Amino acid sequence: MFQPKTLQEMIMPLLVANILVGMGFWTSKKGRLLNIVYSVICLVTYCSLMKLSMEYLGDYYLHKANSLGNMTFQAIFYANICMTLCLIPCGWLRRKHIKAAIMRILMCEKTMEQMGLQKNYRKLFLSQLYALTFVVVIFVIFIAVNYDGMFPINTPVHIRLILICASTYPIILLYVSDVSFLHWVRYSKVRFEQLNGLLQGMLTTTPDSPQHKRVLKMKDEWNKTFIASATQQDRRTKDNTDVMRAVKQVHLELIKSTRSTNEAYGIQILLSMTISFVFITSLLYYAYSIFWLKLSNEVFRQEMIPVVGWILFYSSKVLVINHMCAMASIEAANTGDIICELYEPSTSKEFRAEIRDFTLQLIQNPLIFTACGFFNLDHTFIHGVIGSVTTYLVILIQVGDLPNGNKSPNSTITYNGTNFTMSDMFTTVGYP
Repeated sequence: MFQPKTLQEMIMPLLVANILVGMGFWTSKKGRLLNIVYSVICLVTYCSLMKLSMEYLGDYYLHKANSLGNMTFQAIFYANICMTLCLIPCGWLRRKHIKAAIMRILMCEKTMEQMGLQKNYRKLFLSQLYALTFVVVIFVIFIAVNYDGMFPINTPVHIRLILICASTYPIILLYVSDVSFLHWVRYSKVRFEQLNGLLQGMLTTTPDSPQHKRVLKMKDEWNKTFIASATQQDRRTKDNTDVMRAVKQVHLELIKSTRSTNEAYGIQILLSMTISFVFITSLLYYAYSIFWLKLSNEVFRQEMIPVVGWILFYSSKVLVINHMCAMASIEAANTGDIICELYEPSTSKEFRAEIRDFTLQLIQNPLIFTACGFFNLDHTFIHGVIGSVTTYLVILIQVGDLPNGNKSPNSTITYNGTNFTMSDMFTTVGYP
């Protein structure tokens, strides 16, 4: 099995994935030029596929949908085009932030190696492969589930391939960015865990021997043991002071490198969270409206399975990204609790001064993930999304034009036709 030895080898799966979708990262001028040319080719190809899709399906839905449905169909296509035109240039612009983050990470890796901490490159390398493989499997499953409803009847095979490529490419771009961002979040979490483990190894207090009991015991045995253990205690205190100083420097560099990666992927995360919120709300409302229709069991199952699948799909994005960011922030903040336990009267003044400086550094430089500064990525955002989706869903249900027993048959038929058209339009562009 491949054993990565450098940071560049460790992130090779992400580099390959970003290159394939047109968002590669190169340090040399020749590599950057090739990357830009390839990205432009991807953009031109995608725009051509979208144009063909609109020409083919536009006429098809123009005869089936009303004006509102036709406008929605075109809006979804244009939204995909705008998202793609935004994500690929963001891949070019993030080069500066990623380069700065990698330089800081290399400094941290060198210092942590001197401290005796493992690099764990193999574990991080495999986590990227698992994440990218999982994304590919999910896309294959969802395309297979929605395949029957994605196209009009008797659609030619080449048109089906064009529609699949046009509908899935923007989502692939978005999820490659998400996986890349989550890799750096997980990397920072692993490194903070290693630093906290190193600091916990310096603790001398235990639940059975807390600090106040140790101080009283030290006072009772002061005259007996002071002379014998003075030299050994001074040597251990000096070593702990050096370790504390090194951990403080590495911790700060990790905070800065993580901020750089957060800035690099800020626009992508903002788009990802916004799109997930909009589609979760829309799909929940659509699922609710299906229950009002008198459908057979087979038709009901065909309508609901893709909707429920895509709701889980977008909900998982919000949960995973925010949970990983929250756990990394919590792990970075846990360092403060550990160093406060190390602040003991029995330690030297220099060691306690390092702890005070470290505490001030943690207060001034907390690890906070944001989406371009609009909102923080943590568990609070998950709570906010749940509350907002519930609120908007209640509003849509209250003002929505759902059929009931008092409606005339003509209005019910009109709604059903519109509802069927909306389902076709969602599935046609790669959404349920």
